[in-house]
Amino acid sequence: MPKNDWEKIIEEKIKVAKARGAKKRGWVKFTKQVLTSSINYRMELSEQAIFYKLVVMADECGPVPGLISDNDFRPMPHEYLAHLACCPLELLESTLKKGIEDDSIFENSHGIFLTHFDNYQFTEYDRQRPYRQAKKALSKNFEYKLCPECGFSEKTNEMFCPECEAKGKEVELGPDPDKFIKGKYGNMVKR
Repeated sequence: MPKNDWEKIIEEKIKVAKARGAKKRGWVKFTKQVLTSSINYRMELSEQAIFYKLVVMADECGPVPGLISDNDFRPMPHEYLAHLACCPLELLESTLKKGIEDDSIFENSHGIFLTHFDNYQFTEYDRQRPYRQAKKALSKNFEYKLCPECGFSEKTNEMFCPECEAKGKEVELGPDPDKFIKGKYGNMVKR
């Protein structure tokens, strides 16, 4: 990706971080894809270890996930990062150089940006986020009305009426997901 594109992406991420504040997960994810990534064959084993420490730092150091910076979006000195990674400065520099050549690292006036950090750290939780947000937005748009059979309050598409719930809910929403519970030794037991 051209240098200007990484600059724009970083600026956009900084704008988002300033609006919402710093959110650190406290963990990073490594999958078996590290065995087939270009880092695995372009870098020496010691450089790979430093690169994976940079992945951890990219979540821990600074308010933007993927950007290693201080809390004011300024770069941290390479000497400090080498100390943090418990490695010689030369090893950190060679890792950064190979990462920049590979387009997996981009460095600018804000710090060191791991260009594929979001790809490394994309989780099932992240994948489901748009569905959760859509469901939340949809639930805010429901209208309340009275149940015609007994007068209880009823939410459109979701019944609250005890008498009507048994006959309407199973038809509209399918079987109750809590119909079966785990019994002793993990066996499924019908309620």
